[in-house]
Amino acid sequence: MTIISIEGASAVGKTATSSALASANKAFHIPEVASWWEKPEHEYPEWFFERQLDRWNIAIEKETDTEVIIDIDLFQPFWYNWSFDFTLFDGQSLAFVERFYRPLISQKKLGFPDTYFILYTHEHNLRDRKASDSTRLRRGFEMNLQFIEPQLRYFKALNEFCPGLVHFIESVDIEGNVEKIRRKLPSCTNNHRYSTELFDFMIDWLSTHQANEGEY
Repeated sequence: MTIISIEGASAVGKTATSSALASANKAFHIPEVASWWEKPEHEYPEWFFERQLDRWNIAIEKETDTEVIIDIDLFQPFWYNWSFDFTLFDGQSLAFVERFYRPLISQKKLGFPDTYFILYTHEHNLRDRKASDSTRLRRGFEMNLQFIEPQLRYFKALNEFCPGLVHFIESVDIEGNVEKIRRKLPSCTNNHRYSTELFDFMIDWLSTHQANEGEY
């Protein structure tokens, strides 16, 4: 079966698209960490990383029977921290995050999805969608607008290294997102799932590029 991951800015439609796609394809939807786990009272630095491993294990278990849709990238700690110059979460460095992930990749305990679908739209659309959605507070919305351009450049670089890994979908509406993704799904492949070469490229690219250098 297929494991995909849907990413994009806050209010772009990740969760709604993931849920709608899961319903249309009778797939299994794995939501973001906050939807399934409560942070412990005394949170330790690796707690969030461990939940990504949990989500991967669930994906591997479920893919024997159905497609799996992961809402938000399992490797988010890399590019998200990089987007803010590794100043967040008590300054977790690239090396710190890598030390947790690398053994898992090497031992095939955590892997890359078959395909990423990156949803994007104009900032004014994101603001309009946030304002019209009273069901979610979207804490940190303004801060998270800062990672939009760096995120797109990062995923573009991954796709140049591993063609077909990433598809960019302009998010006009949920129905349209689902249809665009469904058209792409038959071409998904998984020969990069545990690729140390892809992981090495990711680390090297993040270590040699600044988040604020240029635009997508």
